[in-house]
Amino acid sequence: VMALTKRTSVLFNPSRPHRFQCRVSILFFLLATAPSQCNAFVGTIPAIKEYRAIINGGRIATTLNVCHERSSSSCSCTGTSSSGSFQDKGRCDDTDASQKYLSRRNVLKSAGTMLGIAGGWIGSCGGNDATAATALAETDAMKRRTYFQRFPTLFDPIFGESMRETAKYQITENIWTFEQNLVLGPLETPLRCVVIRLKDGTLWVHAPLAPTDEFFELVESCAGPEGGPDLIAHVVAPTYALEHKVFVKDAMARWPNAKLWTSPGQFSFPIKSISESFIWGRNVNGVLGDSDETHNDIPWVDEIQYETLAAGTFYIGGAKQTFFETAFYHKADKMLIVTDSVAQIPLNPPPLNNADKLLLVSKRSTADDMPADTKEARQVGWEKTSLLVSYFFPEHEEPDTDAGLGVVTWTDGWHDNFKFLAGRLIVPPVVRTLLYAEDPGEVRRWVDRVVRRWEFEMIIPAHWEAPIQASAREFENAFAFLEDNTIDAFPVKDTERGLKPIADIALGRLSDKR
Repeated sequence: VMALTKRTSVLFNPSRPHRFQCRVSILFFLLATAPSQCNAFVGTIPAIKEYRAIINGGRIATTLNVCHERSSSSCSCTGTSSSGSFQDKGRCDDTDASQKYLSRRNVLKSAGTMLGIAGGWIGSCGGNDATAATALAETDAMKRRTYFQRFPTLFDPIFGESMRETAKYQITENIWTFEQNLVLGPLETPLRCVVIRLKDGTLWVHAPLAPTDEFFELVESCAGPEGGPDLIAHVVAPTYALEHKVFVKDAMARWPNAKLWTSPGQFSFPIKSISESFIWGRNVNGVLGDSDETHNDIPWVDEIQYETLAAGTFYIGGAKQTFFETAFYHKADKMLIVTDSVAQIPLNPPPLNNADKLLLVSKRSTADDMPADTKEARQVGWEKTSLLVSYFFPEHEEPDTDAGLGVVTWTDGWHDNFKFLAGRLIVPPVVRTLLYAEDPGEVRRWVDRVVRRWEFEMIIPAHWEAPIQASAREFENAFAFLEDNTIDAFPVKDTERGLKPIADIALGRLSDKR
């Protein structure tokens, strides 16, 4: 789209570049898809001919950056994961609309007007109202997936406007999960919110996601046909980690009647002692204790029990901070809900992942051309994405000075490392190497409490795959390394260039200050 609009640079308005590009791009789309009766006129425009070739080549989703096969988020699908069957009422394909090629706000402001004008023109040429209707529906979908990130973070968009698609899964009669992508450059992995419908019909929301209209409406639909914001009764911020709490303030604004519960040890950085009302948008109703066995003054503990882990203590901004994570157990469904403590990396690419990003990561060398879009290339991209996210600088990703400055080449062996990492219940490498190494005894005591109290059959983590069919015994086995770090150890060369140096610095500084 950007390349095509350069052909009309004589008309370019420097003061409003994105609005102009949006209008020209949408006009090109409508002209290129106009009925055959108009071909005598349309086919003579070189840019339109080129754009039509792109469309006919199957690349329209990437070019327009919208989900072109889907006109409404109300579609219903079914699917399976390695953990079993589930319903999917929030996604019908694997296209993605998360990349920020144009200004989102200007796209949305301009699209309605331009589509109306161009749609009327197409109608006069041959009456293809479906084209304009589909484009309008896609524009509406873009609007419903747009949000503003108010706090700076390390993940996309860092700060400001962005876009996320939300997928909704029904796990049991009263439990749903919602997924969006956590994005860092070309790397995308699933980020998850859990919603439980309580016995009184109200909703309990764990770790809200990016505050799009689509996300909010899908959550509220869990309360039934007449569901709405008033039926969200509780919102939970389960940990210190920014990606799981940065959107809580937006959720509380949407659901003002909900009560807010947080894990202990919430802190702000680099500015300390910021008021609760600034961070959360309101005062916290309650801070969860170490266990509902000792702190049972929470209104939902007869249905959802909890155990809090003090994962480790580190120096952040010159002060000690203990990192907490609270795990929850839904008694009726025998479901364990965690944030970061355990995970299972999918063997195959998640449906929300953007194909072009997978293809970009799949390249053997960063100097290579983009590969053809095949299932095999996407799979390679997913496996390398998993290694990069898990280890930062994994084995087999090597600087290639012979190929040029900054060029990186993957050597043979990375696929075996992925197979060792994925498809099984693990404590993620970052969590195991950094967080749990600081006080493994405290982690063991938390694991023992979880296993002693709860006979769960499935686990829903906030990252990677879910639900995971796993028993309390399998959960306990994932932590066997706490007594002997050689048990189920990750490949040494996968951790030695990224995770281990970071852990050595963090743990060494803490030891020096004790």
